[in-house]
Amino acid sequence: MYNLQEAFNLMPNLNIDEVDKAFAVKTNDMMMAMYLASLVRSVIALHNLINNKESRMNVGAPPAKDTKPKQDAGKKAEETKA
Repeated sequence: MYNLQEAFNLMPNLNIDEVDKAFAVKTNDMMMAMYLASLVRSVIALHNLINNKESRMNVGAPPAKDTKPKQDAGKKAEETKA
């Protein structure tokens, strides 16, 4: 019985305001980190979703007019050299 009383006497006093404030600050810091991580994860997921939708919309679309002449001009220059 004496050992049990000794164990309870050695426990820290958690009723001090400084300890309460320290626990609150630490908890708030952890919650903020979790919130920011969740926010970043959501933004990345939305970005990937938009990229996926954009790439699916461009699959059936004809190629842009600006890129096609540049490629053809390069091929014609190579053919004339040969």
